[in-house]
Amino acid sequence: MRIRRYKSPISTTAKPFRIVRRLQCNPTYTPLRTGPLVNAAVLAALSATSSMSGLTLGFCMRLVGL
Repeated sequence: MRIRRYKSPISTTAKPFRIVRRLQCNPTYTPLRTGPLVNAAVLAALSATSSMSGLTLGFCMRLVGL
C-alpha cells in the first residue's frame, strides 16, 4: 500500500464536482490491519462483557423477585 501525501484543504470557491472528486481521491480514513491474536482478544473482551452484563441483570432481577 502506498501512502499518499496530504493534499491541501479544498478551496471554498471550488466547483462542487471538483470538491466531490477531490474527496474521493483523498480519503481521510486508513484501514487497520489486525492479526488473529488481536481479533481473539477483542472477541474475548466482548464475550466477557456480555456474560457479565447477563449475570448482573439476572442478579438484579433475582433481588427484585422476578
